[in-house]
Amino acid sequence: MMIAIVQEKYTDALIDRFLDEDIYVTRLSSTGGFFKAGNTTLLLGCKESEIDQIYEIFKEETEAEDVHMEEGDFKVSGATIFVVDLEDSKRI
Repeated sequence: MMIAIVQEKYTDALIDRFLDEDIYVTRLSSTGGFFKAGNTTLLLGCKESEIDQIYEIFKEETEAEDVHMEEGDFKVSGATIFVVDLEDSKRI
């Protein structure tokens, strides 16, 4: 299972790509911490053999950007991705 925190502006394109590739995805609205920006959390049920393909989709559809604020300059990623091993998963 992959959990990805994605900048909201990339969400629709990512979901479209995942659906085109027959990769299951669930969308959850969320809000970022420090920048309080609109984010989306994506939950992706995937096989280990699909992880590299999913990483490539994220690389193609998102990008990091520089943010200039009064507090300083920051690099904000387009997506932060966590991979979690699941012992079992059922669709009911």
